[in-house]
Amino acid sequence: MKTIAPTALETERLILRQPEAADIPAIVRHAGDPRVALKTSVMPHPYFASHAHQWLAEVTAGRANRSNHTFAIERKADPGMIGVISLEVREDRCSAEAGYWLGVKFWRKGFMTEALRRILDHGFGELGLLYITAGHMAGNPASGRVMTKAGMKFENIVEGGITRAGIHYERVNYGLFADEWHARKT
Repeated sequence: MKTIAPTALETERLILRQPEAADIPAIVRHAGDPRVALKTSVMPHPYFASHAHQWLAEVTAGRANRSNHTFAIERKADPGMIGVISLEVREDRCSAEAGYWLGVKFWRKGFMTEALRRILDHGFGELGLLYITAGHMAGNPASGRVMTKAGMKFENIVEGGITRAGIHYERVNYGLFADEWHARKT
């Protein structure tokens, strides 16, 4: 696996950059919305500044050991963090899991699909990964549409694959291999 760790990635409308302490108010505002938090398996609700500080420390540590490639999503036309996208590289160092969330105000505008495409390109191109997966709660089909539009393929549904607050939910899994990604780009 290659070890390039850029500080920023760009798309037509977005900048994906390292999250920083100045983002904490935006993180708390967007992640604190139950429509965002309750669609994830790990985001606490209610969400406080202390959660954002802890998350930022974990992201920084993960970036240092190259297991975590997390980016704040920002619009070029209107700076300010609107969400997060990441790749968690697995121990095998050749595969990763993508994860993301976006502030409600920015839903249904194609931002997350654009960001996910760029993260897939980063993972397969710059990082040299062979396989990237992602998943969502069955009750969040919009996330699945983002994955499909970005080029990922439906793989399976795992009963009880996500647990939130002691409750088990179905997890819908998507994946993509590097050769499939490269074939689509040519």
